[in-house]
Amino acid sequence: MRKINVLFILISVVGNTLVFAQEDVKKPHLIRCGSTEYNNALLNQFPNMMGSDIFENRLKQYVDAYKLQRSATSSKLAVITIPVVVHVLHNGEPIGVGPNLSEAQVLSQITVLNQDFRKMASTRGDGGGVDVEVDFQLAKQDPDGCPTNGIDRVNIGQDGINESDQTNAQNQMNLLKPASIWDATAYMNIWTVKFRGGSGLLGYAQLPGGGTETDGVVLDYKYFGSDDDPNVSLAGNYNLGRTTTHEVGHYLGLVHTWGDNWSEGDPDDNSCGVDDNIADTPNSGRPNYGCPSTIPDTCPGGDDDMIENYMDYSDDICFDTFTNGQKTRVQSILASNRSDVAGSAKYNFATGVNNDAGTHIVHLETEGCSLNMTPRIKITNWGDVPMTSASLSYNVDGGSNMVHNWSGSLAKGSEAEIVLPILSAASGNHVFNVSVTSVNGTSDQRNCNDNASSNFIIDSAYDSTTTVKLTLDLDDYASETTWEFRDGSNTLLYSGSYTSPADNNKTINEVFDVNPNECYSFTIFDTANDGICCGYGIGSYVLRTDDDTIIATGGDFTDSETVSISTQTLRIKSYFTDNKVVLYPNPAGDLMTIKLSSNNTLPEGYKIYNVLGQLIKERRISDANQLVVHTTVLTPGMYFIKIYKENQFISKPFIKK
Repeated sequence: MRKINVLFILISVVGNTLVFAQEDVKKPHLIRCGSTEYNNALLNQFPNMMGSDIFENRLKQYVDAYKLQRSATSSKLAVITIPVVVHVLHNGEPIGVGPNLSEAQVLSQITVLNQDFRKMASTRGDGGGVDVEVDFQLAKQDPDGCPTNGIDRVNIGQDGINESDQTNAQNQMNLLKPASIWDATAYMNIWTVKFRGGSGLLGYAQLPGGGTETDGVVLDYKYFGSDDDPNVSLAGNYNLGRTTTHEVGHYLGLVHTWGDNWSEGDPDDNSCGVDDNIADTPNSGRPNYGCPSTIPDTCPGGDDDMIENYMDYSDDICFDTFTNGQKTRVQSILASNRSDVAGSAKYNFATGVNNDAGTHIVHLETEGCSLNMTPRIKITNWGDVPMTSASLSYNVDGGSNMVHNWSGSLAKGSEAEIVLPILSAASGNHVFNVSVTSVNGTSDQRNCNDNASSNFIIDSAYDSTTTVKLTLDLDDYASETTWEFRDGSNTLLYSGSYTSPADNNKTINEVFDVNPNECYSFTIFDTANDGICCGYGIGSYVLRTDDDTIIATGGDFTDSETVSISTQTLRIKSYFTDNKVVLYPNPAGDLMTIKLSSNNTLPEGYKIYNVLGQLIKERRISDANQLVVHTTVLTPGMYFIKIYKENQFISKPFIKK
């Protein structure tokens, strides 16, 4: 845990020495970009992609042709517009909370890309470089030709990517990307995700020439968007959207200014003998951090480093330059390996119809110690005439449909939020479904945006336990950690704090007495706002019942985390609570087994859905051999299997390798 309240502060760069704010421990800087390592691995699978001699030799023909074209005219060439889809990966948070980014934050990032690549006057992108003549617009059509705002919200059913290192994070993303990617030849795909723990990776991109199922740019959500926007609040040195500018530069064929022969793990290494294929960027021996007032020369005898270049590692506030050589390379890439996306028209509106309503799920709000869930949805008028009424059908787990009739007035492109009545479900995993059934008293003329589904969880109840047991492993800075255990009336029953240096990395065991039919809360706090699990000791906590059933585990949070614990008799005794369904192996290969505590009574069948809620496979179960699920038809990624019996369901996530 840090002793200071920022993610990373670089005080100064003196020569090649990094000086950090905290003196009692050397803080590793964040890994601004993981593109080099990611694409070096891809080269084994795609030996002709960027990074190979074959690629560079082919590109040279386009570079020469572009230079000839530019020399033949004094006027600007046509600006290339690239359609963008931003896949916002989240865990069911409300829009605008945590990784489920607000629309304003996404729009602020598109604004920054255009300011930087177009060298817009009187913006931060108006530096000493050139207009790259590339424009970015959020897509207005999805792959089915359906209207969209270019923001694709995907509930991945997990709290981000719990990565131990950047390779692990990238491997996990490669399982998630194929399930959500839009045609990579028609869109530049951007994924925003929560990276938690481990390496401190900010983002990375796939270089031209790799596979189409993973092509695009990945950003940690905390560094996506710009604090310059009055509707966005981002902190730290990477809060102006330039990490995305940097990664999009990679996507368009640019490499780091030091030529990518420098090793993150060997700070004494340098790459002065390696070029970045750009003649007008001075050679650099290694990346630059911060925004030093004295410009370093990491390759003595040459020109000073270009710390203001977007392809260095400087702080966001320092960046403002693409060079003419970088522009030439980008334009040549768009004429060759990325010609399809450069020629895509997905930024244009879809063909109009009069009556078209779209729906999506904003948030499924659950309460601790309750069987209740409150759905919040939005309807959007994508029709050419005002929408004055719409009928919606909704259900939980495919059960009985309920109907909501909306009335009002929405112009084209406008939306309205609807709070549906409270629904109840048994403890466990569930799926909420909603559909548009009519618009303006008639049929919807475009049904590709009529349906939406999302997963939600009703917390389990522990009505038989008489105690709750806490095991707390403290990290390197125990004095920053406190916790509280309260009952349903918010009365403080137990608490803990640690002031002695001897408590650092200590294991604490506590037992809390609990009563039936009560709702308790356990809250853990961290004064440094960086949790206890990652980077400054491997801290964690586990809460268990008296028979050692795990209630909750954690440790990766910011300033606090709360767990609700119910001892109320809320659970519906069912086939699934008796059988304790387990999937193994998970991640799965070509086979996965549904394991029950007793096989005497089989479930009726199962259905497999991808993270978008689309049904991929289903099967009825008539004998125990059919508890072995053949997953060969599934592409690598995350899925949910819904197992059903007598109108009862249980939904469990799994990963196909």
